[in-house]
Amino acid sequence: MNFKCFYIIDNFGAGREYANRNGFGTHKALRKFIQFCRSSTYVLQCDISKYFPSIDHEILKQLIRRKIKCPDTLKLIELIIDHSNPQELILERFPGDNLLTPIERRKGLPLGNLTSQLFANIYLNPLDRFIKENLHTQKYLRYVDDFALFSNDFNFLKLARTEIIDFLGTLRLKLHPIKTQLSETRYGANFVGFRILNDRIRVVSKNIRRGRKRLLHLCKMTNQGKINITKLHQSLSAWKGHLKHGNTYILRQQLPVCLIR
Repeated sequence: MNFKCFYIIDNFGAGREYANRNGFGTHKALRKFIQFCRSSTYVLQCDISKYFPSIDHEILKQLIRRKIKCPDTLKLIELIIDHSNPQELILERFPGDNLLTPIERRKGLPLGNLTSQLFANIYLNPLDRFIKENLHTQKYLRYVDDFALFSNDFNFLKLARTEIIDFLGTLRLKLHPIKTQLSETRYGANFVGFRILNDRIRVVSKNIRRGRKRLLHLCKMTNQGKINITKLHQSLSAWKGHLKHGNTYILRQQLPVCLIR
């Protein structure tokens, strides 16, 4: 794949997608989410059910063909898609399907691959454009398959949820019935591991537990001589830097102190 084609794929989105794109990322998405949350009365948070296992191969190829015209590049991309490892079987039916359609259509991308992350952004590009251009949503952002719309009009977001559900059906996707919620921003909202409230930003509890567990494991590995202390310090600095995006002074003072022998 030549550089020009890679650039086209990397910048495929409609400008509201923050994951796996140059100049974007978790913390930039968080800042935008905070801005929208604190300037709006309501938020519609959406999560796509079993997103990566549900990505339809033929739909994905059609979306890529609209932008990439180089035959060699397309051949390589389609080879990567066709040779994806088998994923969790999803048996969702959509309008026009027969009993065998969910089994016959190939779908699913391996979660850890860089190409999968790029393809995942491409796949939801039509959704970004639908929300921006058809629903005329001014405050919208997406991080992979988590996305949010903000407004002061409750009924607008309620109607938007219905229209988004219908549109996702054209991509053979469905919203998660529990994780998709319409609520008042004054009660707070979770996004990329943080809890955004009107007067403060907290780190979600499970992320704190996961971070502490990882640091303690690295301390143990360092004491055993299995990794060097530089890697430990890099991980500690990265975690502290992440925590600084919330009101976490006390939490950062409580980080585990490792006795390196």
